[in-house]
Amino acid sequence: MAFFDVQPITVKAYGGRCYTTAKRLVLQRNQKIRGRFYLFLLYDVNHGRVHWAFYPGKGAKYVCQFLRRIRRWYPGRLLRLALDRDPAHPIKARATRAMMRRLGLQWTSLPKRSPDDNPCETIFSDIQQNVLDTTNDPDQQATKRRISSHLQARNRRSDRFIRISYLEGPRSHTHKN
Repeated sequence: MAFFDVQPITVKAYGGRCYTTAKRLVLQRNQKIRGRFYLFLLYDVNHGRVHWAFYPGKGAKYVCQFLRRIRRWYPGRLLRLALDRDPAHPIKARATRAMMRRLGLQWTSLPKRSPDDNPCETIFSDIQQNVLDTTNDPDQQATKRRISSHLQARNRRSDRFIRISYLEGPRSHTHKN
């Protein structure tokens, strides 16, 4: 089982915000944007590893390209993807549904308005705090390199697994009399 999600990344100085110790904003709110791209993320539950790709959009065309990559990463294996209800995902987009059938991928749709059910959101928060909020990258390529480096290091850590309570089995409780 794997979780899939997409996050827009806007390249700005220090993620668009930087405060002093007095909680005063240092940067202007209306900064010039240095670029925008989308981070496609796949979290493999069994291994705790992340696969990712960068695309210029998040429509069905790019979702299908990412699905082909997923099949290359997991050739011949039965794979179920859990994903939210974005317009380009198979619950809404016919092209994405057809591509998933062609590639032999199964999918489960997560409930509406429940981002906490998708562990990819935890990884996106980590990227926001540890990469985007602490950088002043001049362009998209520099930001993509920093995100890739961060995710590669994350895949090498032993604590890379995300706890997903609703996938864990029931725990036996022993009562002492």
